[in-house]
Amino acid sequence: MSQLKRSVFSNTRFLALLSGQGVSYLGDSIASVALPILILTLTKSGFLMGLVGALEVAPLFIVGLPAGVWVDRWSRTRVMLTADFGRAVLVALIPFAFLAHIAVMPVVFIVAAASGTLAVFFGAGYTGMIPHMVPAEKLGRANGYFEAIESLAYAVGPSIAGLLTTSIGPFYTMGLDGLSFFVSALSIMTLRRERATPVDSSSEKKNFYADMKVGFRTVLKDSVLKSVTLLWGSNRFVFAALIPTLTFFVLKTLHGTAQQVGVAVSVYAVGSLAGTLFASKIPVRFGMVTAFIGQGLMLVSALTLTAINSVSVLFACSAILGLGEGVLLVIYLTYRVSRVPDNVVGRVYSITSTATQGMGAIGYLVVGGLLSFWGGRITWFVLSVLSLAGIASSLVFLKKKPVVQDVT
Repeated sequence: MSQLKRSVFSNTRFLALLSGQGVSYLGDSIASVALPILILTLTKSGFLMGLVGALEVAPLFIVGLPAGVWVDRWSRTRVMLTADFGRAVLVALIPFAFLAHIAVMPVVFIVAAASGTLAVFFGAGYTGMIPHMVPAEKLGRANGYFEAIESLAYAVGPSIAGLLTTSIGPFYTMGLDGLSFFVSALSIMTLRRERATPVDSSSEKKNFYADMKVGFRTVLKDSVLKSVTLLWGSNRFVFAALIPTLTFFVLKTLHGTAQQVGVAVSVYAVGSLAGTLFASKIPVRFGMVTAFIGQGLMLVSALTLTAINSVSVLFACSAILGLGEGVLLVIYLTYRVSRVPDNVVGRVYSITSTATQGMGAIGYLVVGGLLSFWGGRITWFVLSVLSLAGIASSLVFLKKKPVVQDVT
């Protein structure tokens, strides 16, 4: 534990990034409940909830791959700072539109797409920043702490959002997310600016396609990285719209309240916290087995939700959904960083994120359509079947290979 403290918790740059992201995660967690309620309040449409979610991740199809190359060449701190300030301004447009009596839904569409674009660049810079702050053997735990902070934020934020959307409305509640991006930007300003690690050769610096080829080759030559990326991608296709699905299920199927939505999402986050802390201690040789177990837990919970009428059972299933997702996510993040060279981390991030979040964008639209036309129960059943298909397809790509290194 003393070594961990020396390498991580005594590192002021790591703590600055962790604390800033903690505030940002809290804002995101509040928005994760407030935004679906806002859309349902204005439109009563599950499909439009899915469409907004798809717009948030769709920019990966356009800028996802080049963003990785560019961020590997730029100052990561400057990229992250620009992205956070930009998102702070964008999200603030939603309560402003409401105050100015401007149609809110068109603004929501614009904000979703634009903030999603900035999130791509922030993610590429953020992913490449962590390996510069902690030793390689502690990357698993470092990722686990970031995911744990996010889970803690989601354990608190949704319940706050449920209360705020009832008392002041979802429009003003969204403003807190914009404020959280501003605080995150201030924390990033304390980080020392550093130049990205040079790419492999002078010719590759001038050749975008050569840069991307290196990134693709890095991913494709590693069967474990391919398998875990496919598993996480299938998970995003099925469960990227999990919070909107829970929101719709509570409000429309179980005829519950906004406060119950907040509790369900908070319980889900507590489960995710437990999953991230557990997975961060798993040796790499057990990583893929643990990842499959995580996906399996989510499958069972989704199947259970097809038949329930009790809110208390819903809360239990939400916790298990979070547990499974937390386990799978930490394994995926750890493999994505620990199995690739530092000078291609940005490209690998963009390639894998484009694939997995692209699946999430499609999943948002599919789930939104299912909710609108078939309702909550059939949607959960379809999601459980698709989750099983994801496990099967990932197993096809998995080949047994020697352990590269222990990331705990």
